[in-house]
Amino acid sequence: MGRLHVLAAALPLLLIAAASADSASSQLLTGHSTPMDSSMAHQFFFLGADQAILANATQGSRSRRDATATSEYEDRVYNDDLCERDVIRIRDAITNTEEWALEFPDTWGRLPMGFFWGHSISMGQYEECVAATNTYGDEIRGQYCLASLNITLFYKEVKKRGEEFKASRISYRQTDPEVFELGICVPSTCSPAKTESLLKNVITHLYGNDVVDFSYNMVTEARCKYDAPIQLRGIDIFAIIFFSLIVFFMVASSVYDYVQTRKKAPKKPLLIAFSVLHNAPKIFTVRQVNNPNVIHCLNGLRCFSMMWVVFGHGYMTFYDLPHINRNKFYTWVETPYSMLVQNGSLCVDTFFFMSGLLMCWGAFRELERTKGKLNIPMMYFHRYIRLTPVVAVVVLYIMSLYKYSGEGPMWFKLGTQDKRCEDSWWATLLYIQNYAYPYHICVSQSWYLAVDTQLYFLSPLFLIPLWKWGKKALIPISIFGLICLGGTFATFMVKDFTLFRVQDEHVDLRQKMTYYPTHTRIPTWLIGVIFGYFLFTRNRGRQIPLAKTWVVIGWTVAFGTMLADLWGPYWRILPDTPDSPLIEGAFFEPLSRTSWALSIGWIVWACYNGHGGLINDFLSWSFFTGFSRLTYCMYVIHRIVQLVNAARLQTDTHFSNYDAILRWWHDFGITLTASIFATLAFEAPILGIEKAIFGGSKPAPKKPSPGDLAKSAPTEVKEDEQPVAAAPATVETQAEITPSPGSTAEEPSKV
Repeated sequence: MGRLHVLAAALPLLLIAAASADSASSQLLTGHSTPMDSSMAHQFFFLGADQAILANATQGSRSRRDATATSEYEDRVYNDDLCERDVIRIRDAITNTEEWALEFPDTWGRLPMGFFWGHSISMGQYEECVAATNTYGDEIRGQYCLASLNITLFYKEVKKRGEEFKASRISYRQTDPEVFELGICVPSTCSPAKTESLLKNVITHLYGNDVVDFSYNMVTEARCKYDAPIQLRGIDIFAIIFFSLIVFFMVASSVYDYVQTRKKAPKKPLLIAFSVLHNAPKIFTVRQVNNPNVIHCLNGLRCFSMMWVVFGHGYMTFYDLPHINRNKFYTWVETPYSMLVQNGSLCVDTFFFMSGLLMCWGAFRELERTKGKLNIPMMYFHRYIRLTPVVAVVVLYIMSLYKYSGEGPMWFKLGTQDKRCEDSWWATLLYIQNYAYPYHICVSQSWYLAVDTQLYFLSPLFLIPLWKWGKKALIPISIFGLICLGGTFATFMVKDFTLFRVQDEHVDLRQKMTYYPTHTRIPTWLIGVIFGYFLFTRNRGRQIPLAKTWVVIGWTVAFGTMLADLWGPYWRILPDTPDSPLIEGAFFEPLSRTSWALSIGWIVWACYNGHGGLINDFLSWSFFTGFSRLTYCMYVIHRIVQLVNAARLQTDTHFSNYDAILRWWHDFGITLTASIFATLAFEAPILGIEKAIFGGSKPAPKKPSPGDLAKSAPTEVKEDEQPVAAAPATVETQAEITPSPGSTAEEPSKV
């Protein structure tokens, strides 16, 4: 009798399954069809309910499990018994065309447009899913999951276009898609394992076993989310209190500053350290300074390089967006325009050159003031205390409030910076992350800060010999730089690294061994140090005349070299061009960096000596002076802004240069706004507190007349010959206060 009851209960279900199989033979992979109830999304609930009823009937009156199956992930609790109950209730409500139940299949993804052009994600409607809830009975809430379906079996059966059509479509390193990501909506009681079981059942029923490879996990807890009350962690509460206190200090300090100004009473430096009224003019007020210790054109170079960094990093993030024409990337990399991104890492060498130049210039000013004595411990302390607060605040934000900055399907994919910081945050604060955690740096672009800080700590090894022995020290310094160049060359040859990053099969290893390490950046930095030495000892405060013919030749060679560094290897990436030999990439990588730095050196020298013309006028524009004061905060912040903006997307996008530039503008605007706040809240107050504790600087001298300079300008700094002091109390250059940025390696096209 028991078996007859089972057969009686199972027979109607078998008839339903047989009838639905005929209508499902031509269903689309993602669920769109007419009528709606035959779609994959609807069949998920119909077949899932039938499976649950059949399982209950088969079990009879016996308990299906010894205990309720539950699992936990973060703040979630799953119950697969309740999941089956909820699926049945949703199926019944769908049959009754109740709106709350129809929302569940309505939010599922569909087969996207442009699937064969790389659009391999269908996100569905995230917000509608997590807001879905029933209107009666026990509560049923929607849970959104981004399932990953391995479609290699399906794509192997696709008959590809003939080779004669290849050039007209996509011709550069195109690979077949492996995973199709599908947004699905299920009851919040369903565990990922249960959801995957139901999803496999409906895919098998509709398409068989030869479309999706079931050996791969399709649904994971990390890619599922339902609406739940926020439970603040200890670090979240600390971050909220900390940022609230900073805002309070800014308001209180500004009020104190205003009251004391109205009273015309003296102000205590520590009490106005956080005053917006005191700090804002330092950013936005620009005065032309007639000072022989100021190289005005560096402000323009710094600002343009900063914009280039944001531009390059923007393309790295832009590539990972859900483009309906994602495969256009493979033809985009063959365009001359793409070289601005593919060789965009050259802007990093601009920053290293300026860092070395200004570090040497500032240190020599201090050595000149102290008659050859350099307080190295205090020099290190000032460096650390000025750079670290902004970095520490960004690390705190990433580890606390970052996770609340967005949600959605793309957040599962791109909003993972907090995971990178769990182990590596301390290395970021010690500026050793480029060696300690090269594969998952906390603040990804902070590798530059690590390299620049390490070079700063090594700088006395070069500064002291240059001060004591002058040009004699240049020989061992130059040999050391050549050895570092040879190290990069050898690494390329041994590891088989290619000319272009997009051609490399081991991009992460390439970044770890040739992009992040400090020793690979020493040559460019040393070029800046040597330029700084000659500018200070031979050129400071006076202009060296040069025949117009040589000026034209200098500018032509400099611009020609820079163009060759940017676009010289372009022809190698064209589809009809043979791949470059390994030795070509091994030579190009180190030599392009050094030749770029030498070209920047010419620009600086020519502008400082009055041979820059309109170029110097533009780079020395007072607008760039104010802008350059924000570049440090912009560098530290901009990557987080880009990732948050990208990860919050819940709709498809389009890959084109115009769309990338539009994203650059809003990323840049938000970064600029956030940087103004960060400068007023953290960087400027720290400088004010430091000045209040350690004392201010002597005023810089006015620029003397050409006649005086000709008489007093030093020709070379020797051990027994000390120039006239004209420096502040501490080594304080813009390179130290505002080290400008580099790039990161997360996505295919590294900057």
